[in-house]
Order: sequence, then C-alpha cells, then structure tokens
Amino acid sequence: MGSIKIRRRIGHNWSDLFDLVADIESYPEFVPSCQRTKVLSRKVGESGRTVIVSRMTVGISALHVSYANRTLADPETRRIRVDAVDGPLRHLKAVWKFAPEGEQATEVEFAVNYEFSSPMLAVLAATIFDSMFHQILEAFEHRADQVFGSGKRAIARRGEPAELALRAR
Repeated sequence: MGSIKIRRRIGHNWSDLFDLVADIESYPEFVPSCQRTKVLSRKVGESGRTVIVSRMTVGISALHVSYANRTLADPETRRIRVDAVDGPLRHLKAVWKFAPEGEQATEVEFAVNYEFSSPMLAVLAATIFDSMFHQILEAFEHRADQVFGSGKRAIARRGEPAELALRAR
C-alpha cells in the first residue's frame, strides 16, 4: 500500500484553490499524467457540498490506469475527498485540506493512500504513482499562478511589497 502526505503554503486564497481542485474537467490540461477525465454526474447539495462521479485515465508511457471515482467537495470543512470506486485499485483515497492563512495564502495538505488489486501491477506502478502524486501539488500551485496571477504567491513567500516581489522574479 502506498501512502503520501504533502503540505505546502501557497500564496492564493483558499477558496480559489478549492475551486481549482474541484474543477476535475480541466485536469488533463495541467495535471501530470492525467490523460482524460469524464464527469459522469455532478450534484450540488443545499449546504454547498458537491458530489462528482467521474472516470479518469492516468498513466505514463505504456502504463495506463482508468478508474471511476467519487469526489466530495465540501467548502464548509474546506476539504475535498476522492475515493476510487472501480478499476485496478483495491483502494484509493485522496484528501485535500485547505487552511487559510490570511486572505492571500493557504496551507494545502494533499494526502493519498492507495493499493493495487494486482501484486504484479503494484510492482510495476508503485514508483510511477509515487512520483506522479508528488508532482500533483506542484502542478496545482503552478496552475493557480497561471489562473490567479503569480503576484500573490510572490508576496506571500517574500513578505515584500508587490512591486519588489514582482521585480525580484
């Protein structure tokens, strides 16, 4: 069974980052190894909680894995949880947590636990999956800079006025 937990302070508002992670349809544009996503259903509840069922294909080179998952995006708790519901994974649970640090920064935690049903596939895919999961949080941070601008990130990391932070880049 593989397990990864990564925390990073990102210089963007938590709700912007939350929305970016919940935008599953755009993953193939920037998430490493994500080749396709197809949303099968999306239901928004009264509390703002969104349940998304989708099929995702990920892979590198000749190794491709397709699986359906159920995503629960809960803005009240600032968490997004993804559980695989089929495919070659016996178990896949990913949890995103967003802890605001003021208006313009967020501590993001990305934790993944997974296990393949086939021991042979586990041996082949373990290194690839570990590497892929480590790259995911970085990909979201870069995407946030593209979508929301990199000035916030520079200010949050350097603690300087906007002009100095942007000139330093």
